[in-house]
Amino acid sequence: MVKRLETLFAELKRYVRFDEADGAALRGLAPRIRPHYKRIVDAFYQRLSEHEAARRVFTGPEQVERLKQTLTTWLDEMLNGPWDEDYYARRSRIGRMHVRVGLPQRYMFTAMEHIRGELLELALAGSGDDPEGARRSARALGKVTDLELTIMLETYGEAFISQIQAAERQEKGELVARLAVTEARYQQIVEKSEALIATADAHGRTLLWNARCEQLTGCPREQALGRDLFELVVPESARKTVRAHLAEVLSSGRPAHFEEDLPGPRACRVRWHLTTLPSGAEPLLCLMGLDVTGELELTERTHRSERLASLGTLAAGLAHEIRNPLNAAVLQLAVVQRRLARSEGADVPAAKAAAEVVAAEMARLAALVQEFLQFARPQPLRLAETDVAALASSVVALLAPEASSRGVALTLKADAGALANLDAERFKQVLINLVRNAIEAVDTGGSVEVRVAGQGRKVTVEVEDDGPGVPTDSPIFEPFFTTKEGGTGLGLSIVHRIVTDHGGHIGVSSQPGRTTFSVALLARAV
Repeated sequence: MVKRLETLFAELKRYVRFDEADGAALRGLAPRIRPHYKRIVDAFYQRLSEHEAARRVFTGPEQVERLKQTLTTWLDEMLNGPWDEDYYARRSRIGRMHVRVGLPQRYMFTAMEHIRGELLELALAGSGDDPEGARRSARALGKVTDLELTIMLETYGEAFISQIQAAERQEKGELVARLAVTEARYQQIVEKSEALIATADAHGRTLLWNARCEQLTGCPREQALGRDLFELVVPESARKTVRAHLAEVLSSGRPAHFEEDLPGPRACRVRWHLTTLPSGAEPLLCLMGLDVTGELELTERTHRSERLASLGTLAAGLAHEIRNPLNAAVLQLAVVQRRLARSEGADVPAAKAAAEVVAAEMARLAALVQEFLQFARPQPLRLAETDVAALASSVVALLAPEASSRGVALTLKADAGALANLDAERFKQVLINLVRNAIEAVDTGGSVEVRVAGQGRKVTVEVEDDGPGVPTDSPIFEPFFTTKEGGTGLGLSIVHRIVTDHGGHIGVSSQPGRTTFSVALLARAV
């Protein structure tokens, strides 16, 4: 910047032919003109005030007085120098200030002409017997005022360019701001949406892939863009059907709706809306989907509850009809066993053995009836603050001998302070059932692990075994479904009902070598 000022000012001085002799002439003239500064300055501002456009740039008398002081200093510097780069820089700032306050350029010319005339008159009036000196002073005044005018014109141009550039920057800034608003809206609508949103060209190549798509499919955006959209979101078995929907949308312009499982790490069901967006010669494909897994699970739970209610009514009636004759049969069998105990003969031992078999089967039938009644008529919950970790510990201690006798390692990992409002006895039944099932599912040398964790507003209990697993599509929580020989199929149904009554959720994930039952409960409010 300094080098540019040096070059530009030197060029301006060469242009007006201002040299050291001119500077000396001005310095010699300065003492004669200095007493007249106030008159020249007052006349200058009086002349400006006669013009409305010039007068509008002033804010009041105080500003005018400050400007008069500035003009006085300006005059003194013009006559005394030094006429160097600092001089040029100060003059340039004045020119830029004129632009900033909005002083029209024409007034700068007339003002400079007024000052030039006043100074020339003073220079010639005091010439006396040295007319040649007066002419030198007049020429020097003409050159320095031309130099001043040239500097003003140059800085006016620079200032106007700066204003234009500032306006362009402001316009660009406004465009950037509008783009930022648009981007924010895009982020809010597309990127933060709970819906899966994707677009593709007419050939199915992915163009847009929002954050929800990344989350549910496990496919990052950079890998998704450019790939076939339907390979990313639809299982291979359903792609032919979906492409038929696409053909119909392209031909008719009407949206299509379909539901499919989503490929990826998370097993979820998505309800899709397929439509087109106008875009030049070829339309864009727009695919929007909602994860309806939770909705379907809720529907299934509702249907299960309805079925359980119906089965409960049936089970209650059946248990009632069986219980009375069963009780009578048990009493009569007890009479037979007492008489056999007092009898003698060759056939008595066989009769006693037969009676014991009948007694065992009747006891099993009585237990089954009791399970039916428990399933059909659940008792009201007696909720209390319960240490779930301590409850799990007591269950593990209770079943440890049973696990040991089968050669199964039973362990517990529990977070202290995992509290929930529970019916402790009913939930203990849940834990006993899950842990016992896990023990029975593994072979000798296997392991069962019980885990209790407090996670914010949730307490989670997991029972994991390394047995052969269960088919993932098995209706294991349905009444009377069992994989155990001689099982009633009511144990897990009762577990499901107890957990649901507590406002919790139970689920299972299974594969050979690892099966985990997970129970989630609301933690006690702190």
